[in-house]
Amino acid sequence: MENAKDHIQKKFDKIWPQAKRNITKANKDLVKLMKKSEKNLIDAYSNIKEKTGSVIMRGKREELYYELGKNVATLLTSDQLKNKNILDIYTRIQQLNKKLRNKK
Repeated sequence: MENAKDHIQKKFDKIWPQAKRNITKANKDLVKLMKKSEKNLIDAYSNIKEKTGSVIMRGKREELYYELGKNVATLLTSDQLKNKNILDIYTRIQQLNKKLRNKK
């Protein structure tokens, strides 16, 4: 029985160094792959974040156009250019347009 255990131990001792090298190499390769995947995920997240920001700004711009239209419709033509609310909305629309142009 002792002889069988020694025989198994010798085989294990013979195989182990190669197996250990293979496991270590696989581990290093896995770490590289994970770092690369992490970088790709971060890049994808950044792109999605930028596009979402642009969509939100476009939505705000549309909302401001709606408000501008409501305010313009209630005033006479001569009073439209003097109305502070209309000028404020128009200024905010122009600022959003500028931000959207800079993002592209």
